[in-house]
Amino acid sequence: MSVSLTAPSEGLFPVSYLIGNNAPGAPRLQLDLLVYTPDRSVNGHAQITQTTNPPLELGLDAWGTYSYLTVQPPSEGKILLTVRGNHGGPHANSPEQFELRALLDLDWQKGTASYRYYNGQRWIEVDNVPVVLELKRIQTLANVDLTTELHNATLEAVIATGDVAQLKQLASGAVGKALDQALASTKSPATKAAKKA
Repeated sequence: MSVSLTAPSEGLFPVSYLIGNNAPGAPRLQLDLLVYTPDRSVNGHAQITQTTNPPLELGLDAWGTYSYLTVQPPSEGKILLTVRGNHGGPHANSPEQFELRALLDLDWQKGTASYRYYNGQRWIEVDNVPVVLELKRIQTLANVDLTTELHNATLEAVIATGDVAQLKQLASGAVGKALDQALASTKSPATKAAKKA
């Protein structure tokens, strides 16, 4: 018997990632996004810099989606973040100049990414570089507790995988008690009889 749980339907939270390996002369990507959980979309800004001669400084509007990837236990799932960018956003009459695919841990804290950008002459590809969440860059939003929002997104990720044991481990306090009660109610004789009918 599988247990079906419902993910939180509302949520908006900011994330800011530093993407790159910090090698001298290597490109550095700063990705600032707002994550909107109801439709699993992201919108924000990408800033690519490189200390070369001439120096590169490319600022683009960025948008995309995220999805949850599940794998066989005991491995954990991942978040696939897919982002594109240009000057003006998705509806602008401007060619795309940036594409990114990142695999993030379920807590949104770190991962790896591959991306490419157009430097005005040709496409430059950057493969398999680290992604790190930078909390200090995120501006405090009125009435938004980032820790809670990231925790809610992590819960949503675990719900998507269907791993009830991991969900119980993440849920604490009143949420954990409510979850235990909901799971217990699915095992009652009345519920089993209703499912057979």
